[in-house]
Amino acid sequence: MENNEDHKWEDLCLQCGRCCFEKIENEDGTIFFTATPCRYLDVVSRECKVYERRFTINPDCIGLTPELVKSLTWLHDECGYRSHFGLKRRPTKKDAGPNGDNK
Repeated sequence: MENNEDHKWEDLCLQCGRCCFEKIENEDGTIFFTATPCRYLDVVSRECKVYERRFTINPDCIGLTPELVKSLTWLHDECGYRSHFGLKRRPTKKDAGPNGDNK
């Protein structure tokens, strides 16, 4: 049985499902997000169909721990886990204003 801390941590998840879509990293470390969800993600409800057994059934499923959340660069800024720590991704060229400054 999970403890109370595990439930508190998991309650931070906003269930957007964005982390459950395939990502591709090129040789220079750039992450590209695809439109391909994990086969176990219900794209309508954004819930995992095998949530309780996800790590057993899908070895590619990543368990987001506080340590991982702090180090992963591909989680979006609105992610509940990232927001909990006040983390923001570094600005990209796309985020820069017309003069190269951040918006």
